[in-house]
Amino acid sequence: MADSPEPGAPDPRPPAPPEAPPPPPAEPDDPAWEETLASVVPIGRREPIDGICGRIDAAPSMSVVLHAPSGNRAMAEELGMRRVARHVQASGRIFAVATRSSILARRARAEGVPVSWSSRRVRWDSGGKVVVPLGFTTLLVPPLGRYAQYIALLLFVLAVAAVLFTAGPSATVRVYPPTETVGTLTVVRASDRVDELDLARRLVPATVVAVERRVLLAVPTTGEVVQGVAPATATLRLSNPTDASIDVPAGAIVFAVPDFVAFEVDIPLTVPAGGDAFAPVTARAPGSQGNVPAGSITQWRSTDLAVLTATNPDAAAGGADEPRRAVARADVRALEALADDVEAGSPPATLLAEALPGYGVIARSAVVTVELGEPSAQLGEAAEVLFIEVSTTIEALAIEPGVLEALARALLTAPEGAGELVPGTALASETGQREIDHPDGSYTSELRVTGEFPRSPSPAEIEDAVGGRSDEAAVAELATRYALDDVEIDLTPGWAPRLPRFGFRLDVEFRSRAFEPPEPESDDDASDSPDGP
Repeated sequence: MADSPEPGAPDPRPPAPPEAPPPPPAEPDDPAWEETLASVVPIGRREPIDGICGRIDAAPSMSVVLHAPSGNRAMAEELGMRRVARHVQASGRIFAVATRSSILARRARAEGVPVSWSSRRVRWDSGGKVVVPLGFTTLLVPPLGRYAQYIALLLFVLAVAAVLFTAGPSATVRVYPPTETVGTLTVVRASDRVDELDLARRLVPATVVAVERRVLLAVPTTGEVVQGVAPATATLRLSNPTDASIDVPAGAIVFAVPDFVAFEVDIPLTVPAGGDAFAPVTARAPGSQGNVPAGSITQWRSTDLAVLTATNPDAAAGGADEPRRAVARADVRALEALADDVEAGSPPATLLAEALPGYGVIARSAVVTVELGEPSAQLGEAAEVLFIEVSTTIEALAIEPGVLEALARALLTAPEGAGELVPGTALASETGQREIDHPDGSYTSELRVTGEFPRSPSPAEIEDAVGGRSDEAAVAELATRYALDDVEIDLTPGWAPRLPRFGFRLDVEFRSRAFEPPEPESDDDASDSPDGP
């Protein structure tokens, strides 16, 4: 064949790279470990291949590390590296290259030879691969081009940084420092038709807010009504004209005529055939109307009992009435007057400010709607007290807290030595001056804008004071260094022993206790509050 050399002629094809023998045992407990310790053979930069092979032959161990810190010109060439590899293979040895020369390292990896930068740190299983040190261990990666290696290393570093950024501990440090109130006067035009704050024109976006207030009103009743308080009782004589006994259940209804006052049989009984029985009965409704005369309780409601003859030999007795307080027309009028007082009571701006702290309310834009509920009793109905629920809805134009804070940051100047405006402390209230109501539904008003500024160190100084400390030590450090006694720290995850050292994992927030929302009332506190209006 055309590719086969003639007999006796040298083979022009380059020899195949030698197959690397297995690495030497690495454990001192292995009995062969003493015999396979690698010999370090120093190689000069200009040393020829023959000299290198001679040094290898003179090495006492089967494993040889060619230490060429500055590289070697002969081995950096493909033919030179292959000659050394073939010589080592023929002698039954294995070898590695320790060098800082990138050219020699790439040539050795191309031939499958282990490469290390130190003669004492050789991974014998790394033939043809790049060894990346990672603390107490190493990582083998496929060989890449020079720049590709740098890119891969950079990506690895970025990946580690991303893991530290997302999985590392984080902390929020809330500081409640002493503050100083700063205020100024400004004229603004509030409108619900704009979306962004225009500082040049003092045009601020506003929104319609609504607050609903429910009040339970009560007045004692002054009317009077007679009401039954005790039911009448009687004894019936029941006669059975049939040939079979008849059972009468408890609760059977029998009427007294002619007014059909209803009575109930108190106990179950049996009327014998052709005989009589006596049954106690009680009026179903209390009152004197149950005191019916003798012989009037005769009509059964059930047709099954109609064959029994019923009568009361004696008049019913015991039914009683008493006068009770009831709802009079004057009571209804008094309740309506109280509802009018609610509508004309506290100014709407005051109610809105209490219900929506942090909003800048335009008081004269308020619209009040009062709705009366159903009274607890009707006219003439017995009741000691008459109740009614009044629902008051107040709608007004108001500037939201976020807009007020942006306005305050633009208008207020921090005192000397103070930090930035504490979030959530901006307030605005109308002074009553320079008021204009515009046809488009917007309002011009003079506002007094105020805000709180901290007398404390900067966030960077706080981060420097708490970084890397436990939460208790961080609180103590801030108290000692800056006299900050009111500090809260939220550490995530909660089991982390210390706050992060890096600022990007620390979030410092300034707060003011005076502007904290009130805690909701607990059930125990609510149960202790008195009932009634």
